[in-house]
Amino acid sequence: MKKIGNCFIGMLVILLTAFMLLPFAYMLVCSLQETYSPYLISFDISTYTLDNYKKIFHVSGFTSWLSNSLFISVTGVVWTLCICSLAAFAFAKKRFPGNDKLFFLFFATLCIPFPATVVPLWLLTGRLGLMDTFWPLILPIPSMLGVVLIRQAVIGIPKEMFECARLDGCSDRRIFTRIVIPVIRPVLITVAILYFTRSWNSLLWPLIVSNTDATKTLPVGLSSIQGINDVNYGMTMAGAMMNFLPPFLVYAFLHRYFLAGITGNGLKN
Repeated sequence: MKKIGNCFIGMLVILLTAFMLLPFAYMLVCSLQETYSPYLISFDISTYTLDNYKKIFHVSGFTSWLSNSLFISVTGVVWTLCICSLAAFAFAKKRFPGNDKLFFLFFATLCIPFPATVVPLWLLTGRLGLMDTFWPLILPIPSMLGVVLIRQAVIGIPKEMFECARLDGCSDRRIFTRIVIPVIRPVLITVAILYFTRSWNSLLWPLIVSNTDATKTLPVGLSSIQGINDVNYGMTMAGAMMNFLPPFLVYAFLHRYFLAGITGNGLKN
């Protein structure tokens, strides 16, 4: 009976996996052919071509969208790791008045959906004269989620390590750079993957603050292509594949650290 149950669970997992991979398979098949209907696709391998991938690179502004997304995502990840790791270290290991209350107040901001903050952010961006620049696309990327994840990792570091470092005369900066950062590296990589993916796929906020190809990201640029009459869905799917590949490759190369950071197994004793 137990074997039958395990077999059923295994088949269910395989079925769910195939169901989740179906949209990606459709995107790939559609990108390899020229079609002007999302419902008319061919499964004849002899008709498949890479012309759509060549055409998408000839779309005006595509290379700028791609480079902008890469710059914003990478810079945003570095900015997020700096801000969130410092804040997490302060909340985890520094005692100051209102520490727990301040952390709870910031933690409560996770309950606020991002669309609810769009109008205030837009007004602030306009007042500061930062519209159609990279600043409003990079500065708001850090959030309390990164602080929470890193703080839990810092709390998990044995306090004896900090006590030994104090006895050796290490300052807070030296403890942070020489002990905390190396120990929580898997968690930092996890946060980096999460925020790289979120920044890369962001559409609403870049759509509002980016008005020209100089600052448009890839998702915003691809959304503008669909406004043209007689859209070649094959070329659109080729662009979608180009948008999908960078986060996928980042995760593929770093998934070992990502899983270790999520499960907490990446912390060294």
